[in-house]
Amino acid sequence: MNEEPKSASRNDPLLLSVFKTSPIGIALEDLEGRPLFVNPALCSMLGFSEEEMRTKHCVEFSPPEDAQKDWALFEQLRTGSIDHYHLEKRFFRRDGSVIWGRLSISLLGSGRSRLVVAMVEDLSEKKTAQDELAQSEANVEKLGGRLIHAHEEERSKIARELHRYLDSLAVLAIDLDRFGQNPPESLAEAGQQIGEARQQVKHIVSDIQALWCRLHSPTLEYVGLTAAAASFCKELSERQKVKIDFHCEGIPKELPKEISLCLYRVLQEALQNAIKHGRSRNFEVSLSGESNEIQLTVRDWGIGFDPEEAMKGPGLGLLSMKERLKLVDGELVIESQPQQGATIHARTPLTT
Repeated sequence: MNEEPKSASRNDPLLLSVFKTSPIGIALEDLEGRPLFVNPALCSMLGFSEEEMRTKHCVEFSPPEDAQKDWALFEQLRTGSIDHYHLEKRFFRRDGSVIWGRLSISLLGSGRSRLVVAMVEDLSEKKTAQDELAQSEANVEKLGGRLIHAHEEERSKIARELHRYLDSLAVLAIDLDRFGQNPPESLAEAGQQIGEARQQVKHIVSDIQALWCRLHSPTLEYVGLTAAAASFCKELSERQKVKIDFHCEGIPKELPKEISLCLYRVLQEALQNAIKHGRSRNFEVSLSGESNEIQLTVRDWGIGFDPEEAMKGPGLGLLSMKERLKLVDGELVIESQPQQGATIHARTPLTT
């Protein structure tokens, strides 16, 4: 500093040392609110030199609404109504940026020799953390709403499918009742009608099995990930009339249940999303195991998408895959561009 607080220099060298070395910004001001002495911490915090700060008034360091609150309290200090106050406010830096600080003001001395001690604690990191926490809470709340919406949509979809199966069974029951009341005169016609009824039953059973497997895969539970993934790809390929090339190597026979279920659900979600949104008829699925991890890759040659925008959208497919993998210390990587297809990479360590 060019000048030192003369009374502090003369009466207490220790106080002067504290003033200079304090990590908290400190300024001595007159009762008009003009800085007389400013310590290095405050200069560094705001980016001004001490000479520059001494040419300004205290209200010039903050936006008008913050400066107004500060000056109203400062006026009370000058009149003796209060002898100190605290205020969280914004401060302008020399480069025009704004930081948050906690301002503590106290009167020093008495009579005509009174000075004002202003201490400023930088709250930028605290405010950033608070903003991030608020944003996280907002994201969680938004995600909760999306999860509830997706849950209700899934329940509605299952209800519609079950209603369709019940309608088919009701029609079949009516046909069989008519058959019992008025049997055909010829055995050939009777055999044809019985064959048609049997075929309807097969279709209904097949559809219910597909719904059941979507909700819970008995294959995964009893014969493992490899067989379950191959069975799912085959069944989905036949049902959706698409081509799915499935390759598998190096998968251990015994896998932790949570890893098998995670990768199976990611496979389901990735293929169903690609068929529904990607408009591709050809897919490639690869499961490979190494000494310490398992990798799943699902590739399509559809219309592609922007992964970042897709994550922000109302759908939960990509987000659900990402969150599932987090539960087993895995990770999800998406490679896609519009009109260039998409590749989903999922990996998980063998130990979680």
